[in-house]
Amino acid sequence: MTQEQPIPTTARPGPHDGPARPVADGTLADRASEAWRRHWRDLPRGIGYVALSAVLVAVVGGFSLTVWQLVGNGTNSLPALVTASVALFGALWAARGFGQLELLRLRWATGHQARPVDWTPRTAPGSGRVVRAVSIFANPHYWLYLLFTVVVFPVVGAVTTFAVGLAVVGAVTSVVFGIARLGSAGTVWGQWAATVGDRLGWGLLAIAGGLALAALLPTLVHLVVLLHERIGHALLGGFRSEQLEAEVAGLEVSRSAAVSAEGTALRRLERDIHDGPQQRLVRMQMDLGAASRAVEVDPERARGLIAEALQLSRDALEELRALSRGFAPPLLADRGLAAALSSLAATAPVPTTFRSTLPPGVVLPAELERNAYFIAAELVTNVAKHAAAGAAWLTLATRSAPDGRGSLLEVVVEDDGRGGAGLRDGHGLAGVQERLVGLGGFLDITSPRGGPTVVTVSIPVPPEARMAAQEA
Repeated sequence: MTQEQPIPTTARPGPHDGPARPVADGTLADRASEAWRRHWRDLPRGIGYVALSAVLVAVVGGFSLTVWQLVGNGTNSLPALVTASVALFGALWAARGFGQLELLRLRWATGHQARPVDWTPRTAPGSGRVVRAVSIFANPHYWLYLLFTVVVFPVVGAVTTFAVGLAVVGAVTSVVFGIARLGSAGTVWGQWAATVGDRLGWGLLAIAGGLALAALLPTLVHLVVLLHERIGHALLGGFRSEQLEAEVAGLEVSRSAAVSAEGTALRRLERDIHDGPQQRLVRMQMDLGAASRAVEVDPERARGLIAEALQLSRDALEELRALSRGFAPPLLADRGLAAALSSLAATAPVPTTFRSTLPPGVVLPAELERNAYFIAAELVTNVAKHAAAGAAWLTLATRSAPDGRGSLLEVVVEDDGRGGAGLRDGHGLAGVQERLVGLGGFLDITSPRGGPTVVTVSIPVPPEARMAAQEA
């Protein structure tokens, strides 16, 4: 077996969480200067958000007046009440669409995402379409979206866009007035010096005021966008209680999957011991008993039985060594995951090349290393059992999570076998999938007919691993 990278004995490899963020130190003036430069960089998007808000205020304002008028006339007569109910039903759906559009705009302007909303109908299982459609009246999110659309956004949007527009107009007007004032000073040259000085002073003061207002414009736009974000996330985002319920449900599923995976592994180990070493040991016991009875009567037969028992003991020992790979080896605790996987590749039945791109100096949590080792051992065993491969490659690496928060530990096993691998009950990949659900990870399989097969396992790296990296 070959190895592309030797594993050092002095440091255990671990994940890399990317370049460290700059620490917010320095004086107050330095931090204010950095914030001001950041506001200038974000100014184009902020101006775009405010400009579109001005247009939407006009559109939503007309929509709000129409909704208020229809709902207000609903008490006049029964037809008016029906019309108001239908209009309110449509307004709730329209408000949901506008609210989601506003969340998209805020995410584009700020890069922050609100908590997801649970739009599940508040109905019993098996309810009809009419009941599910009417159930929106019982969903508080629809009413919050309607409140935001017809009241909050028109008012806040009108005030903030007026403030930004007033700042822009004020800055331009002041500069233009100052330039005009300076130009008019030349027409009175030769008159009283007081008149010239007065015009020059007012002109310079107006230009300075306009430039100061322009310099403060990025901060004003930033505050406006921040105000919209806080209000929008408060009214349009999901409830904290819903998020907690989803997290509890996810933890329950993960716990059940982890228990199921451990139970499956124990049952598989029990079956393998029963079908393999146990049967050989029973046969060896019988042979030794027969040899002890034949040693006086038929020494040649006794020697044959003892030789056969010796071979059975060798076979049982080999099977027990193979089964022991299902337990964490001492090398994993002593030198870390990369060294243990390097040893695993060196003893694999199929020639396996191991490669690790983990940087040194970071210690992974022991439970994460243990699960990653078991998963890699299962994948390498699957290659030997089912792939009919001539070579395999085992890779250990890290990458950033899809959401940009944290890192993922990747275990990749590739072989040049016949392909066609997939998730099937009772097979090794299904057991890997069960274990990953408990770890919060995911499995990706690429295995066309004829090969090659690439199985990628991604496991979230917990925060304590990154803390260990900083301490190291």
